Amino acid sequence: MEIDTDAIYGLLATDGSDGLVTIITNLLKADVESQQDWENLVNILQVASQKTYQKHWLKMHHVMLSIFGIPELLGVDCSFFDELRSLEAPKTMEMASDSLFQVLSEVVRNQLKRGGSTLFFDVRNISSTRSAILVSDIIKARYRESIHVLNEIDDIIPTLNKEWVNVSRLWRTGNGFRVLKANNLGIIIHIKEYREIRELLVKELNVEPERIKEACWQLREEGHPDYLQLSKPLDDFVTGLIASRGIIGTFDPYYTSWIDHEGLDEF
Repeated sequence: MEIDTDAIYGLLATDGSDGLVTIITNLLKADVESQQDWENLVNILQVASQKTYQKHWLKMHHVMLSIFGIPELLGVDCSFFDELRSLEAPKTMEMASDSLFQVLSEVVRNQLKRGGSTLFFDVRNISSTRSAILVSDIIKARYRESIHVLNEIDDIIPTLNKEWVNVSRLWRTGNGFRVLKANNLGIIIHIKEYREIRELLVKELNVEPERIKEACWQLREEGHPDYLQLSKPLDDFVTGLIASRGIIGTFDPYYTSWIDHEGLDEF
């Protein structure tokens, strides 16, 4: 099987998803005759993607998932190419897309159940796709992690010597990320700002402000003690993404070269 790797690199560098779909479609039709052929193709896509996007976890996921027709699963926290490589060698892109969807939707379910990341899932977008079956799980998982982290910060505030609080953990939650970003805040915020953010979040969660601790204990009793269980690659990326906001919400140019997320974190 001969693959034009230069063409693949060129298309990745220019966000040429349609061109990559054409290349892969033709390879599946004419050249991928065995499981080994399929694994070789995935290996080439993996190396090319890693060299092109390097630390940009979000961008790589966006491009790869778009190629296989499931961009709405952007927040799936897994070794993407391992999952792709594990598929039975497909004959068409439609078969590859369907098989990958089945695998990754189950990965997302397990991710959410074990307290994994809810970042980068756009519920409104997902609702109009076949991944709509995951919306309820995402909403419930965001509720659980928000309650746990708000309880964390509430416990910390009385121990502070200054009127500033580190909300990097809140940035790692789906709801917290969206609200903090919308308010142009950074890693360290004034307690007054935190209370305003907290008020917005508890209203969204439909929880009485004074009952956060009670809600947290209830989740634990129901068997939901885990939250913010991000894989190391995702956590490393999110750490950089949060750092790009700066201490008080000012973008840090240091991260521009690899953190240019092109609006992919709008969800």
